Amino acid sequence: MRLSEYYPIIKEILVLSGYKNEIKWVSEIPKTFDKTFFYKEYTWVVINSGMSNKVATKIFQRFWNDNSPNFEAIRHPHKNKSLKEVHSKLDHYFNSFLDSEDKLEYIKSLPHIGDITKYHLARNLGLNYAKPDRHLVRIAEFFGYSNIQEFCEKLSLLTLNPIGVVDLVLWRFATLYPDYLEILEKKVEKKEL
Repeated sequence: MRLSEYYPIIKEILVLSGYKNEIKWVSEIPKTFDKTFFYKEYTWVVINSGMSNKVATKIFQRFWNDNSPNFEAIRHPHKNKSLKEVHSKLDHYFNSFLDSEDKLEYIKSLPHIGDITKYHLARNLGLNYAKPDRHLVRIAEFFGYSNIQEFCEKLSLLTLNPIGVVDLVLWRFATLYPDYLEILEKKVEKKEL
C-alpha cells in the first residue's frame, strides 16, 4: 500500500479519535479574514513555539480570556513583549500583511516568528504551506524527500486534500502514535507515495 492510499485511513483514524473539527478548521480557513483572526493565529503560533501542543492550548485559552488578550497569561518575556508589540500596532501589521507581495517573508518579519514558525503561521492563515516540524521532516525523509513542501504538495495532489490538511493529518498522526515511522514501515511501501 502507498502512502496516498494509506493517508485516507490515517485521516479516518483521526476523525474517529475526535479530531474531525481540527481537520475541518484547517480545510475551511477563510481566504479573507479580519485583523482579529490574524492576531489570534499569530498569537497561537507564538505561544506554541517551543512547547507541546497540550501546554500551548492551555496558555492560549488563558490568554484569550473573555475573547480579549490577557497578557499576564504569557510568562515568557520575549513572547509577551512580541504579542504586546503586534497588538499595539495591529492595524499596521495586518495591513502590511495584506499589502505584502511575499506574504511568507513578511510573516517572518513579525516579532518572535522565525524560519520554521513562519510556515506554521502561513498555514494557519490559509496559505499553501506545510510547517517543517520534526515529525513531518522524519516522515518526508522516510519517503526520500528532503523538502517538506514538495512532499506535502505531492501528497496533496494525490489525495485532493489541501496542503494544510495534509500537514495537519500527518502531524497529528505522529503526535498520537510515537511509533509512527514503524507503523508506516509496516503499512506503506517505502519511498513511494
